[in-house]
Amino acid sequence: MKYTIIIPTYNHCDDLLKPCLESIFRYTDMQDVELLVSANGCTDNTKEYLDHLTYQFDSLGFKKNFRVFWSDKPLGYAGANNVAIEQAVGEKIILLNNDVILLEQPKNLWLEMLDRQFQINPHCGISCLVKEFSPPANVHFAVFFCVMIAREVFDKIGLLNTVYGAGAGEDTEFCIEAERAGYEVCQVDGVSLDNVANWWTGSFPLYHKGEGTYHDKVLFPDWNNIFFQNGMTLAKKYNPEYYKLQLCNNFERAVFLKGDTIDPREVARYNWAAENLIGVQVLEIGCSTGFGVQFLPNNILYTGLDYDARIVSVAQEQNWRENCQFVNADINNCELGQFDTIIAFEVIEHLDNGLEIVEKLKKHCKRLLITTPYKEPPGFWGQHHRLHGLDESHFPGFDIVYIHHDGAVSNTPDPENYNLMMCLYDSQ
Repeated sequence: MKYTIIIPTYNHCDDLLKPCLESIFRYTDMQDVELLVSANGCTDNTKEYLDHLTYQFDSLGFKKNFRVFWSDKPLGYAGANNVAIEQAVGEKIILLNNDVILLEQPKNLWLEMLDRQFQINPHCGISCLVKEFSPPANVHFAVFFCVMIAREVFDKIGLLNTVYGAGAGEDTEFCIEAERAGYEVCQVDGVSLDNVANWWTGSFPLYHKGEGTYHDKVLFPDWNNIFFQNGMTLAKKYNPEYYKLQLCNNFERAVFLKGDTIDPREVARYNWAAENLIGVQVLEIGCSTGFGVQFLPNNILYTGLDYDARIVSVAQEQNWRENCQFVNADINNCELGQFDTIIAFEVIEHLDNGLEIVEKLKKHCKRLLITTPYKEPPGFWGQHHRLHGLDESHFPGFDIVYIHHDGAVSNTPDPENYNLMMCLYDSQ
């Protein structure tokens, strides 16, 4: 077989799958084409329809040209395609969404237009209609609603990555890995994209409705979150700086991963903490990725707490050291145990009730270590900080030193320099 066409489908038989397949039969010479449908988790009339088509192909003597793969549960975009890719025999494999319709054309024109990129470019591995830019991965990639991929590309780099679940991201990763393996991603000439409405493919005789499985609110009630999480998966693997930027969120948190160079100010404040810890039970509020624990004594039992589940998950992945755990909780409503030392570095200024939180923390430790901007003017960090103008008067009973922008620690503030106020309180 020269070509294998693969269509994953989940329900939407009458409004998507039927029009798609009927257009393929109308405008494609099926003599040298293998058509594979991967039906996953379908609960509508998809089975009856595909069983009927299978019977028709069998009765006409074209059994080898049409096959259906069934799964009782949804497999996600990559999983559904992979089932068929593993069984495909074509030299070129076309991944086609069930929400596309071939437009009027001579037989096989759409296949010839996709295949032409392979004829004019010996390095072509993927021929596509639309290339888009992925900010998470910082690359241009082929959007896989209609792509032709050489069989040898799958043989060399493997199948689509199923880590992306429902979809969005596996096409980007596949393109990246294909290019790393020496293949090029080529766009069919004369194709453009109208982002305002639906996919429009210019001179290419195909219409993409853009109404695929991800529009199913029952199966995917929060597609935007899926899209975001898959973008984070891409960024973590291919664009660490973007990944860390997204983890910063509205709090402008410091985000460092294992192996990163740590800002001198961050090092200075954790060194200060290391010199002033008492006991072994240590809690850090607003721990971010947990990078600070590497500067603390090895004999402590460290607990890092952060309100953001995403960043807690990242912290857990870093494997900073033994006797270290991370907890997702909101300091405003969580139950705290008793600790020898509690650390809260650049936390309270982000909270409307930051000074009340200080009083709460006092009751749960023998020693409290806090850093916060010194006499920061209102609006200095826009919406990120809620409390401004904090100075010594807000921390009665605390011992206070100052850290300057370059990381130098001093007993006196420097009016010409940006300062953090470092506050130590003993409850005993």
